[in-house]
Amino acid sequence: MEKSTTKKAFGLDDFFNILELVVCISFVCFHLYTAGFGMLKATAQKFVHLGLIFLVVYINMFRKDKGHPVLQAADIAALLTGVSACCWILHIYEIYELRNGITTTPDVVFGVFLIVSLIYGTWRRISKILSMVVLAFIAYAFLGSYLPSILAHGGFRFSRWIHIIVYTAEGIQGTPLESSANFICLFIILGTLFTVTGIGDYFTKLATSLVGNFRGGPAKVAILASALFGTISGTPSANVIGTGTFSIPMMKKLGYEPDFAGAVEAVASTGGSIMPPVMATAAFLIAEILGITYWDVVKAAFIPAILYYFALYFMVDLYSLRCGLRGLKRAEMPDVKVCLRRIYLLAPMALLIVLISVLRTTITRAGIITIVFTLVLSSCFRDTRLNWKSAKEFFISAGRSSCGVALACAVVGIIVGTVTGSGLSFRLSAVLVQIADGRLWLLLIITALTSLILGMGMPATACYLVLATLVAPAIIDMGVAPIAAHLFVFYFGIISNVTPPVALAAYTASGIAQCNPSKCGYTAFKLALNGFILPFVFVYNNVLLNQGNPLSIVWAFVTACIGTYCLACSIQGYTFAGRPNRFFRVLAGAGALLCIWPGLITDVVGIAICVAVHIFSRKNTVSQIESQSTAASSVPDLENR
Repeated sequence: MEKSTTKKAFGLDDFFNILELVVCISFVCFHLYTAGFGMLKATAQKFVHLGLIFLVVYINMFRKDKGHPVLQAADIAALLTGVSACCWILHIYEIYELRNGITTTPDVVFGVFLIVSLIYGTWRRISKILSMVVLAFIAYAFLGSYLPSILAHGGFRFSRWIHIIVYTAEGIQGTPLESSANFICLFIILGTLFTVTGIGDYFTKLATSLVGNFRGGPAKVAILASALFGTISGTPSANVIGTGTFSIPMMKKLGYEPDFAGAVEAVASTGGSIMPPVMATAAFLIAEILGITYWDVVKAAFIPAILYYFALYFMVDLYSLRCGLRGLKRAEMPDVKVCLRRIYLLAPMALLIVLISVLRTTITRAGIITIVFTLVLSSCFRDTRLNWKSAKEFFISAGRSSCGVALACAVVGIIVGTVTGSGLSFRLSAVLVQIADGRLWLLLIITALTSLILGMGMPATACYLVLATLVAPAIIDMGVAPIAAHLFVFYFGIISNVTPPVALAAYTASGIAQCNPSKCGYTAFKLALNGFILPFVFVYNNVLLNQGNPLSIVWAFVTACIGTYCLACSIQGYTFAGRPNRFFRVLAGAGALLCIWPGLITDVVGIAICVAVHIFSRKNTVSQIESQSTAASSVPDLENR
């Protein structure tokens, strides 16, 4: 009797799987080729990049919307309008440059197609809030004559607005999309390659082998692993998933409360986005917008990032000391000798740092050299070598991961073009300075709150781009160094990931920790408190941004480290010398602020307070132990009676 073999028919899902893979391979190969052999003309590079992004976004979206025919029809419509608009611009851009701003009817139609496709993709793929902000600015472009005098403008002719937004570098084709097309995607590809080849996993194992047996070891593993992994992932939620699935269960097993374990991972993962060299891709954008080198941004961001992690380390260490938590046993940890024998897996990261900081190569060249080196290195070892399955995962993950940043960079161009074309950028700076009445601290608080609110509903890159356009110029107008103003805006956009009520990184961690999301978010907010203080400090004194003579920088860094320790003592209610009373906890907080704020007098007073807190904490602890011993000895021995 013959066996009946039923072969699965080739269906629509299979077709879209293959199509997505082909598009993602094309996307990765396009960026690797142009990075290695030379970019296309500026407009061509941007719209080939954007067209491929539209294909990846809408093919993936169409598959997810299976069973929803209306949404699938909208996905197909958005795909056709977006790709056709990119093709039209690629077809006419050389002729368009000779027209001196004259737009024809097809130019306007395809310009509308591009804008609609971008807004729909942003709404479905990134953030509804960002889409609504863009729609508000579109309304502002055409209703400006009806607004109060401060915000009023003469309005736009529709064709003129399309010209600015779609066909000039003041709009969609501006610096953000150019950065995304030229080098941001290269580093997303590099980060994906690290993850797929197991280099990212090695970071976690190395961190565990080095600090796992320290007091409260798993939490310190989370800090070190997130700092290492975050330098390549640059996304707090992705960082939480990448390292938290390993570290959070270990912390809970050791005795950490679930909400504290989730909060530690959330804060550590959020810090990865401010840790050079990648910094959630914002480092590239800051360098391009300010016209400075990428190394200048990395150098400025380094000390604040280190202080952020020092503060979290002290928080965790004092919590472990107070609760009597031990480290991992050697049997529970990877063998440190085995991990150190594989230290060569850190070579790509070391090469990237050398290329950027020592050899001062361009960002694009540094990215492509590091990618090629990583591919060669990983192919030399069986456990890191790409096979067909991991290669498919690499291409698809790289394509999908690039979509959010690319769409955000493109759609923010609509805001930038409207603000620039209407003259709002010049008036808004004056209005904000006037509202603050010349008080920088008030303007900084307004900016910080705005960044936190926008950061709750937008990716960090999009939040930064909006505020860099609207608010950063006002801060600079009040005499703040441009790099400090832009980092201030960016930091608060990032720290919103652990700021209730919408603490996305904390909520992601709470799912792994299986705890109350709100409690996890509140705990994360306390642990990240240093991240709210540092931006104000480096705005008023740039020494923490590596601006100044080496001696003053070293002194400011050392005293700031003491300050972060005092802050941890105040929040945790514990010091290395013992438990302080309520008064000295408050005093430790004051000492922390004085030490973190650069200045000789504040540093001396802050250090004196720190010493005093330790002395009295020791005395307080000794007296508590003595009183407990006395109370125990005075209890009658009931058994002898």
